[in-house]
Amino acid sequence: MNYLIPAYLIVPLLLLSKLSAVAQGCSDAGFCTIGALKQHGTADSKGQKITLLLPVGLGDEGVFVFAPGIQYDNQLSAKWAIQAKLTANYASGNLGNATGLGDVILSGTYTLPAKAKWATSVTVGAKLPLNGGNLKSDGRPLPMQYQSSLGTIDLITGISVSDSRWQFSAGWQQPLTGTNDNSFLPNLSNKPEAPAYPPSNQFNRKADVLARAAYTWAINTRFSLNGGLLGIYHLTEDTYTNAAGNSVRISGSQGLTLNATLAGWWSVNPKMRIGFTAGTPLATREVRPDGLTRSIVFAPEISWLF
Repeated sequence: MNYLIPAYLIVPLLLLSKLSAVAQGCSDAGFCTIGALKQHGTADSKGQKITLLLPVGLGDEGVFVFAPGIQYDNQLSAKWAIQAKLTANYASGNLGNATGLGDVILSGTYTLPAKAKWATSVTVGAKLPLNGGNLKSDGRPLPMQYQSSLGTIDLITGISVSDSRWQFSAGWQQPLTGTNDNSFLPNLSNKPEAPAYPPSNQFNRKADVLARAAYTWAINTRFSLNGGLLGIYHLTEDTYTNAAGNSVRISGSQGLTLNATLAGWWSVNPKMRIGFTAGTPLATREVRPDGLTRSIVFAPEISWLF
């Protein structure tokens, strides 16, 4: 039986490789996985944990994206937990290649005292960019699909109500610093593929709200699955600055994306756990100028508990 367990982790990757639909990425590398907003597993660590994150995907226009990260979690007490994450990004496509550090994401979670089986947790965090969202290839500006960071400082808050099986979460992500440093305008590029990408010069991204409903299945004492629905609503249209210096709204960038999600974890031993997260869209926004859309996405992870 032990030899069959890892196969559960491979099946979602094989299924996702057959998908032709466009997958809606999370608002950024941290919004959907920060603190209490992340999908819950039955074997979540009660102490300290370091996790290596290895997501890969295909973005708009077939851009290959590898976005590794390292995450530290510490359950300080029954009430308090902290989380810190460092991300990076490699992107390769028909406009060039780009590599860079992404963001530092910090959060704290407080679980309210409760006598009932339902626990309520509140998370507050911040996303701190390590660049301004203006990586270039051979000196040419690149659109957001190639960027390792959205280039803004963001406030993230959320609440989650859960028991041993069900999880209901809501969150809000608010950019605090306005426009980023991106300078891509497709009509000024000498690459014939450039017009396929949305303009993002001085990109001004608006706020998102999140809602999640998920259920956890304990397959056995070592393996669990978590499946559910994840909705992200972009509250207003994003803007960019055109060549004349005018702020222009990006039509179709406001709206709802609804995803079916799946995650799984296998406890190799008391000190090590491997897992994955995956998702596919049920509804999407018309335009995603932030470059976070993925047509194929799979995110394995390895955790060391201590």
